[in-house]
Amino acid sequence: MGTKRGPADPERRERILAAAERLLLEHGIARLSHRAVAREAGVPLGSTTYYFATLNDLLDAATRRLTARYAEWLHAWGEGLGEVSPAQLVEALADLVEQQIREARDVVVLSYELMTAAMRRPELRESALLYAATEREVLSRHTDPRTAAALVTTLDGLLMQSLAAATPLTRTQLTEPLAAILTPEE
Repeated sequence: MGTKRGPADPERRERILAAAERLLLEHGIARLSHRAVAREAGVPLGSTTYYFATLNDLLDAATRRLTARYAEWLHAWGEGLGEVSPAQLVEALADLVEQQIREARDVVVLSYELMTAAMRRPELRESALLYAATEREVLSRHTDPRTAAALVTTLDGLLMQSLAAATPLTRTQLTEPLAAILTPEE
């Protein structure tokens, strides 16, 4: 009668995902490979393919973990707003853009890189759209769903311009488009 064997390294899958996240944030999607992740995680190459048969499986799992942390952070941000007027929401959203560029640039870059990759790789679409879905959900608590969708689209544009620009967008460049949606009469 044989003894029941458990995994020799129960934390291996977690280390692989953590390594994939680090590599994605540092180098982007194009440089992600099973070999690079195995080296970063300090595991045999076969371990990465055991847990994640394809590179898309690994990419999907790693980006879902990153998105889950972003969702927690964004929900806390939204709850911290409390009741806000439309004008206060304009300022809070401009603060949010500035904070994301300053403190989470690598995550924001990766989210847009993933959206771009999903244009040619349909299997990535679901995980690529999780960021926007979370943003719509949080903003829908402070405005109606239609306005929340418009704000998410506007935030995407502001973030992309901020990432691409040689100098950060000015506060006015951030607040004007948001105000056009939230306070068009003022």
